[in-house]
Formats: sequence, C-alpha cells, structure tokens
Amino acid sequence: MYDMCMCGGKDCPLKNDCYRFTGEVLGRQDFFGSAPYDLITQSCEHFYENSQQIAKLAYIIWEKNGKLNGKDKIDWEKAKKMILEGKYEYDFKS
Repeated sequence: MYDMCMCGGKDCPLKNDCYRFTGEVLGRQDFFGSAPYDLITQSCEHFYENSQQIAKLAYIIWEKNGKLNGKDKIDWEKAKKMILEGKYEYDFKS
C-alpha cells in the first residue's frame, strides 16, 4: 500500500496486529522514523488493525457460540480485544 506510512515496529507490543508493520511493502515505501507507540498511554494513534485476523477470529467465536445471528458486532469486538491482548490460540495462516 503506497499511500500509507509503514512502521518498523521497534519495541511496539501491537506490531504483530498492526497492518503498518505486517503489511507487504511494495517497492518504494515511507516509514515512520521511530515506532509511534506511546509507552505512557500504551497505545498508538497510528494503529491500523489487521481486520482479516479479527474477521477470522470473530467467525470462530460465532461458530463456537452456536452461529447466532445478530451478534456480529459483539463477536467482532470480542475478537478484536482477544487479539490486542494476545489471548487467542488460533493459527491465522491457514
């Protein structure tokens, strides 16, 4: 993605869940001079979530909860929280 500033991820605990770190670099690309992660607030204003991972985990949650309709936002937020906290045990590469 050429129009997005990427991140080297140095010392950032969110890097594996952030597209700015995990995204494919295609040719010439701009990077942040240093990781924008703020140690005081423990957040990054430039965090760009890996929505594909969240979608896969939300689907797994939906299946495990009996495939109930109308709970997609709840499943999405639960998956997002689990990924950000590192509390998941699924192989997203398959």
